[in-house]
Amino acid sequence: MNNSTIRIGVLGELGVGKSELVHRICHPTAGPCLVSSWAGPTVDILDFERPHNHEHIWVEFIVIPGETRHPKSRQMVYSVGLDALFLVCNCSIQRTFLRAAEWMEEATQIGSLMGVPVALILGGPVPVDWTSNTTLSQIINPLVTTYNAQVLDMSGYTQTLALEPRQKQLIYGFFETVITHKKSDKRIRAGMSGSAAV
Repeated sequence: MNNSTIRIGVLGELGVGKSELVHRICHPTAGPCLVSSWAGPTVDILDFERPHNHEHIWVEFIVIPGETRHPKSRQMVYSVGLDALFLVCNCSIQRTFLRAAEWMEEATQIGSLMGVPVALILGGPVPVDWTSNTTLSQIINPLVTTYNAQVLDMSGYTQTLALEPRQKQLIYGFFETVITHKKSDKRIRAGMSGSAAV
């Protein structure tokens, strides 16, 4: 039986930890990630089993380079049918949040990405409570409001060999959001097609 698939584009500044995060999600028992997106987009896949009904979903991650010789080349990746976006930021480097906003503006110029679920991934080597950090809150809240993003606090994930159960639950919860959105979007499109045929 063929599994359903969701495709997530992963955006963030060079060195922010995009490839490392995806590697930990897809290969929880493996060692550190040895792949960089510097050379171009990279792809990794997870066989995600939904806990409530044991349905298997392929989660395909496309890590999109933050820096490239040809910025327009990212436009090709945006148009491959992404169902959601990860915006990966480093809580220790405020610049990464500003760049995330730039990339979201760039990505949403592609009509098909308007309204897709967005996860704002809070990374960085040290765990941070962003809700009690005034400076971070002032940076993060506008991104959440503008892009209707879910905040996934993954800060400190590089200090452990594997993602903590709490971090996994945040990621898996976002997968459920994407699956629900994709199924809902398909129903809406099917309804519009049916109306057009009448």
